Amino acid sequence: MKNSLTFCAAVFMSASILAAQPRAVDVNGFDLGNVKLGMDLEQARAAMAAHFGVLPSAIALDYKAEPSPLTGTKLPMRLRYESGGEELSVNLEPRLPITASTRRFAVAQIVRRWPEGVRSQAQIFEAAQAQYGPPSGIVDQRMLWCARPLANPAVVCLQDNPAVFAVSAKGMALFDVSWVDARVEAEMAAKARKAQESQKTLKPQKPH
Repeated sequence: MKNSLTFCAAVFMSASILAAQPRAVDVNGFDLGNVKLGMDLEQARAAMAAHFGVLPSAIALDYKAEPSPLTGTKLPMRLRYESGGEELSVNLEPRLPITASTRRFAVAQIVRRWPEGVRSQAQIFEAAQAQYGPPSGIVDQRMLWCARPLANPAVVCLQDNPAVFAVSAKGMALFDVSWVDARVEAEMAAKARKAQESQKTLKPQKPH
């Protein structure tokens, strides 16, 4: 009961302060399990291996289920490893432009999870603030850090911030949606070009 009251009081005080003057934080320098946003695939794999004390080959690499319209091949999707109840997963996005022969990938999201009940929410939040400093805001029991926080406490980092760091009782997430947005835009353009080429191929030729 005491921990719950302490947590509620801390959240209330933090929310009151942040609503008046949200703190701007560049999260691009943050890391989870030694992994940072924008790292190349092999850099991230080596960083994860160092964090868990294993060989890079032990870090699993998952591929997307369907071929990409950008290359016609299945692209790397995620690095992941779990040990002692701690799980670290790293989502990858292609560095554009990309072709079947020229392929590089960057870290777009890092998620770190731990078993529920190991630490209380109050302990997790206290540890996060000690390591990363006061958050930009608190929304739905998640602490959020971002470079361009909004004064509206209900939104804070959820608009106009490609890179965000979030902490909740379930884990931590560091992500930059600009990588995803760029890939989706490129895929849509590739599909549109392919559709145009198909229409030209199917268009009946005028008799000579």
